[in-house]
Amino acid sequence: MYSDIINGVYAANETLPSETALATKYGVSRNTLRQALAILNEDGMIIKSQGKGTIVSPQPVHSSKNEFSNPLLTLSKHPITDTVISYNYGSPTDIAKDKLNLSKSDIILACNCVFKSNETILGFSFTQFPSAYFNLVKLNTGDDESIKETILSVIFEYSKNINIDIKLIYANEMEIAFLHIPLGTPLILIEAIHYEKNDLPLARNKFYFIPEHYHLNLNLSNSIYK
Repeated sequence: MYSDIINGVYAANETLPSETALATKYGVSRNTLRQALAILNEDGMIIKSQGKGTIVSPQPVHSSKNEFSNPLLTLSKHPITDTVISYNYGSPTDIAKDKLNLSKSDIILACNCVFKSNETILGFSFTQFPSAYFNLVKLNTGDDESIKETILSVIFEYSKNINIDIKLIYANEMEIAFLHIPLGTPLILIEAIHYEKNDLPLARNKFYFIPEHYHLNLNLSNSIYK
């Protein structure tokens, strides 16, 4: 079944045949078939959806050029159908001043972005981006689509290095407001500091993942992340 999924016998987002049909096809018992499905689900190859059956999950996108990309977009098990942003401009927080080498007089874009697959919320990001780089990335500060493109992709295109910190956290009031999940739900948090070509801090990202919706595998070869 793994080979058939990898080789495209079952396409991404396709509903698998019934357990009886699969057990017959692969010549195994129903019990063995269920164990195989449990392993494939655990490994992110399939998604068991109540009312929809078992669906083949999209596989993560890997870049052949060692380019950076937004993990909430590229590592999702589901197709991203919508991203919803909210943002403001203002003075940096103390944490932003420290991590982005900013002063009190600097201005930053602070943007939240919720990632959805149809009506299912998969995760969200919080981005802090200093005004010193607005012209560099051609950000139109009054245009929602320009802001969305900047935080979803452009920041990554201008990143030479990214330092990451990965944590297991439990949802508090802020996370439940964005993700619509119960208080205390386990989440994976990846904090990323982006650096531009002169090794100066370019942006700060915090990515919040609901684990069952993501393949959290990162390619660390060639010191892409350090």
